[in-house]
Amino acid sequence: MYIIISLILCLLNFPSYILGAPATTLFIPKRDTFDPSSAFNSAINATWSVFWNDQYQAFSENDPGCSTPNTNNFTYTSVWNLAVVGKAIVESGDVSKTINVINNLYQYQNDQGWFSTTPNSPESFVDDNCQVLWVFIEAYKLTSNEKYLTTANQLMQLIQQQWSNIGGVIWKVDSNYIASISTVEAALSAVKIYQYNQDDTLLTFANSCLGWLDEHLTDPTDGFYYDGIDKTTWQVNKGKLTYTVGVAMSTYSYLYKYTNDLHYVLYAVKKAYGSLNSNVFLRSNGYWNNDLKYLHLLFVGFADVITMCGQKGYIDNIVKQGEFIYEYDQLPNSLGSYLDFTTSQTLYNRYVQSTGDSSIGFQSNGDNNSLCGNQPKRSLLDNASAAQIFYEISRFY
Repeated sequence: MYIIISLILCLLNFPSYILGAPATTLFIPKRDTFDPSSAFNSAINATWSVFWNDQYQAFSENDPGCSTPNTNNFTYTSVWNLAVVGKAIVESGDVSKTINVINNLYQYQNDQGWFSTTPNSPESFVDDNCQVLWVFIEAYKLTSNEKYLTTANQLMQLIQQQWSNIGGVIWKVDSNYIASISTVEAALSAVKIYQYNQDDTLLTFANSCLGWLDEHLTDPTDGFYYDGIDKTTWQVNKGKLTYTVGVAMSTYSYLYKYTNDLHYVLYAVKKAYGSLNSNVFLRSNGYWNNDLKYLHLLFVGFADVITMCGQKGYIDNIVKQGEFIYEYDQLPNSLGSYLDFTTSQTLYNRYVQSTGDSSIGFQSNGDNNSLCGNQPKRSLLDNASAAQIFYEISRFY
């Protein structure tokens, strides 16, 4: 059986053009060299200098370049955004900034132990808290502060309690909607925590999450997860996003790391191959179609599959995906600041002029032409996602 699995993995690990990928042409960025470590550092530095507010000791959602005299332009960002930027900051290895990030996160924690959407908000979401847990684990690895690991363990217990009566993990704490993102992120949280306590029930929980997703929220035509299901009506939201694919790939990679069971590699590689060969997630130019703010977890998934499962055949394609972001999502005259090129008129026009490709639509949202001085309005989450993407590529390139 393992020989058959190994042969399948070899086939799925070939470059996608051999396997008959969609007939798309990758526009290769013009830069002769791409240094993901340098790109990561630039993104981290820009994010910190623009969005960190010393007065509040917190990240602000607002671009300070858009402030007016005598106006307080500070707004607490959402805990999801804070977790994304926080993980990137911790991965930079800066202990001082890591402590600041952790203290900022604790501002969001309520009396029950959940991290609310914003400080003092009555709402908490499981997927947000999973990403918060990941920040605390990384911070513990960097600092050896036991308090951070304790917080992560306590969060894991709360997350497991959101397993619903029909299976799957609730999205908004104590509500009716069961999301694929909360379920798969709960699984990844479990396998991350397992590394520190060797509690086999966590692996069982992770497998239960993945098995439930396979049975109830997987589209059989492409293997991708639907968004979620209401546990009272059983109505399924059939939307799909790349981040659930990436998180599943990461979870399978950890399970393989702990068990050496090649079946997990096969499951991870099937998702990886699908994301590079299915039109569900590809634009006409061959690059992923989800907004920049949603893409980092797919890059994390590939980095885990490459480094933990030894699937190096994906490296060239993933590096090209990262180069595209570096070239076309980076703001002109603002090293390290990023926006999705389809949401910024400045970047979109530059992309069309550079590539001659006008087949990709511009996403008008009423804020596309916002300028702060002569600079497009910057985004904390886009910056943080770009930083995570470049960090993940630096793990294998």
